[in-house]
Amino acid sequence: MRKGSMEESSPWMNGNIENFNNWFGAKFWDKETFTSRENIRARSLHFVDQHNDLSAWKKKDKELKQIAPVRLLKNAMGINLDKLPLTDGKIHFIRKVDNKAGINVLNEVFEVGKAFISEYVWATICLGKRKMGVYYRAQDWNAPALIKEFEYDVMTLT
Repeated sequence: MRKGSMEESSPWMNGNIENFNNWFGAKFWDKETFTSRENIRARSLHFVDQHNDLSAWKKKDKELKQIAPVRLLKNAMGINLDKLPLTDGKIHFIRKVDNKAGINVLNEVFEVGKAFISEYVWATICLGKRKMGVYYRAQDWNAPALIKEFEYDVMTLT
């Protein structure tokens, strides 16, 4: 997308999701060390509970009565370990390219090019191929284009 684009599907149009993603990264994912998928699940559910408690507190009216939120994150954040294959499939990320021409995916920085600074890109990890492709779509393009590809082997936590 070009700077200044205001399409409904643009990540900057959904402040709640972007705010949670920033909060999750800064307050949880970037600070923790995990020992297994079960450890990630237990600790992330605890984090989500804390986040929901804070969100519920923020949504009180002037009489301090809690207003029921439309949707809390707990139900959306469940991780079913039986349906988490790490041998096949794809994981997608939308990231804004920083001032150093890089994006952060799962606590690793990948340089994507100075031409994309301040633009949003779509990174897809293909678990079967053990590669990560980074895609960009300008407003006047019909489809996203692969702009960079990286070797990406995911370590399986047990």
